[in-house]
Amino acid sequence: MTNKVALIGLGRVGSQILTDIQYTGLFQEIILIDTDIDQMEGEALDHQHFQCLSGTHHTKIKAGNYDMLADVDLIIISASIPSNADMADRTKLTARNTEIIQDIMSQITAVTTSPHIMMISNPVDTMTYIAETQYNYPHQKIMGTGTMLESSRFRTLIADHYGIDPKSVEAFVIGEHGKTTVPVWSRVRIAGMSLEEYEQLSGATPISKQAIRDQIDKVSFDVMRKKGWTNSAISRVAIDLAEAIFYDENRILTVSTVHQNVYDYKNVAFSLPTRVNLEGHHEVFPIQLDEEEKAALDQSVDYIQKAIETAKSVEKQ
Repeated sequence: MTNKVALIGLGRVGSQILTDIQYTGLFQEIILIDTDIDQMEGEALDHQHFQCLSGTHHTKIKAGNYDMLADVDLIIISASIPSNADMADRTKLTARNTEIIQDIMSQITAVTTSPHIMMISNPVDTMTYIAETQYNYPHQKIMGTGTMLESSRFRTLIADHYGIDPKSVEAFVIGEHGKTTVPVWSRVRIAGMSLEEYEQLSGATPISKQAIRDQIDKVSFDVMRKKGWTNSAISRVAIDLAEAIFYDENRILTVSTVHQNVYDYKNVAFSLPTRVNLEGHHEVFPIQLDEEEKAALDQSVDYIQKAIETAKSVEKQ
């Protein structure tokens, strides 16, 4: 079976995904779409030139157009207006990125509604909502990368505090991909131990939950200030999600999906633990939260809903 993927948007993130996705061997053909034709063609050429080296796969890479999407299996959208560290809030991208996503979705749906769509463009919860609801895209087939990246940062920050490997930390974040993201401290475990038990048994210095919380979103802008952009970690998130889908893993990930009725929220997109497999996303898990976590999620969802209202006011392309 030949799997095909299309990458829409060949900026810093899209080009990094193009590099990383070839190492998976999941896709035998990659279609590139971008408004900058020269950059798109240059990326295709550049990436073809390393396919003779060890550890790589012989993959067809084509600078393409929307008419070529009829038989693709996955579309990854990272197209966006430029952002910078001074922005400090992804919702500032809402109005102009809504126009971009509307244009992209109108061209995709004129050709197909079959592929999985992975949304990365920010604010990702709002863009996922617009892409599904304004274009009647099949619900199970569209998801945003959501708080997968924040969850990875959360685990890393906890691990750094205790001086342990992040893979020993079970922890995740829900709600918005952005400044109101919600770390679920009540579910954090270190090799199955609660934080209190781990600290008692190891003699570790007690962790400051507020300090960690403050860092989860801030660190992305620290990267942007020092490096100029972020692309490595989000690319790895995209690869992780693609593997969960196409290896049919039934993995539970904090992706962003549209919820019509979850907790006491209606018609909004945000991240919750969600089972992902070859058919798309299934079984959202509205886990029990403590009072503080639920209050934080209320704030997060309200913030997303305001961004969605802004997006809805943008004339549909």
